[in-house]
Amino acid sequence: MLPNFLVIGAEKAGTTWLYEVLRQHPHVFLPDTKELCYFNRLDSNLQISDYFHRLDRSWYEEFFSEHRNQPAIGDVSPMYLCDDAAPARIAATLPGAKLIAILRDPVERAHSHYWMARNKEHLTESFAEVIARKDEAVIRRGLYGEQLEVYFSLFSPSQILILIFEEVMADRREALARVCRFIGVDEAGLSDANLNESVNPATAYRSAWLYNASVTLATRFRQSGLLSWLPRLLKKTGFNAKVKSLNAVEFRKPPLTEEERAALRQYYAGDRERLERLLGRKIEAWPR
Repeated sequence: MLPNFLVIGAEKAGTTWLYEVLRQHPHVFLPDTKELCYFNRLDSNLQISDYFHRLDRSWYEEFFSEHRNQPAIGDVSPMYLCDDAAPARIAATLPGAKLIAILRDPVERAHSHYWMARNKEHLTESFAEVIARKDEAVIRRGLYGEQLEVYFSLFSPSQILILIFEEVMADRREALARVCRFIGVDEAGLSDANLNESVNPATAYRSAWLYNASVTLATRFRQSGLLSWLPRLLKKTGFNAKVKSLNAVEFRKPPLTEEERAALRQYYAGDRERLERLLGRKIEAWPR
């Protein structure tokens, strides 16, 4: 069993919220692990993961083994959008799949991504320094036009649904109805339980070491043929959520400076035009 739809991105653009809401739909199956990243060559920190070549396809299929005849079967892995190897791998493996991308104002997305990485101690530089060197993991991931052109060259436009994060948040019910129609399920099956929740908000950690160690350990178990079931069991029992909540602390991002905002607007301007040509529309929800 393989998925027939993928949420390919973008990071820090509401994909966790979409995952949680769609999981409640009786005609949608999503594995209990988000971000399988099977088709990626690199992980979020630009280290080689390459499950596609390193692990048997049966490893990927196992995540969908609890499927019970739901017509929509999905994989929510927002790293697919920005990974250079993922589009061709997806096209070769799932040529008929439907693809969904949620795009957030790239300036705000980069700022959110920076503080996520900074709080995990993946970065120690200032945001201004990260902007200046056009960091591959933080800044260049907002080049949506460049990334999506590859997907549009490999898939029919009818297979791709592009949503704008700010428009989604302004009318969540209508956005979810569009998603349901796109993947072929009745929007009446949507639950209001998670509709207006803030999912995956900005977070800092009492111990970044503990957070990183737990993620590394879970990833290694997940790749193991013998122990791949363990992280899923810990998640189902609520153990992961309990540890995460005890380690998390409330965090409010420092605001962008005018200089940072202006530098990012200028950097993304050309790609924004590229994206708008691709979509055949102006994105009025993003400042110019």
